Amino acid sequence: MKKQFLIAGFLTIALGALALTSCNNTPSEKKDAANEAMQEAKEKAAEAKEDMKDASQAAMAAMRAERDSVAMKIDKAADDLDAEIAKIDSKMAKASAKEKARWEERRKRLAAERDELRADMQKVNDDMKDGWADFKNSIAMKLDKVSEDLKSDK
Repeated sequence: MKKQFLIAGFLTIALGALALTSCNNTPSEKKDAANEAMQEAKEKAAEAKEDMKDASQAAMAAMRAERDSVAMKIDKAADDLDAEIAKIDSKMAKASAKEKARWEERRKRLAAERDELRADMQKVNDDMKDGWADFKNSIAMKLDKVSEDLKSDK
């Protein structure tokens, strides 16, 4: 969108310079006016390039902040899973054979979720530019599932 405005502005300046130069009487005045218009166009192009650079840097900073937020949520969920697994381990030490089987199944499920979150954490630490929205949605669903699993005692 900015490029379109930049191009439109550049064309307006160039056409304006052409119209102004056609009114001048001497070739020298025409050349000076054209050079001035060209210089203005170059300055505007440099400004637009700087604006694009600033916008790109701001977008990258926002993406890094969002990535850090997701990483913190993943870390917390993994820590919660570790704590729950530790609780299950202590319950299994005191449980009957039937209860041990139930606790072992839950422990396996929670450990698998934790391992999956840790793998996702590695993806977050990698430089992610493509597919960020899909990745973020996937993580949100996994964190919701982990939260539900931790609330249940099955």
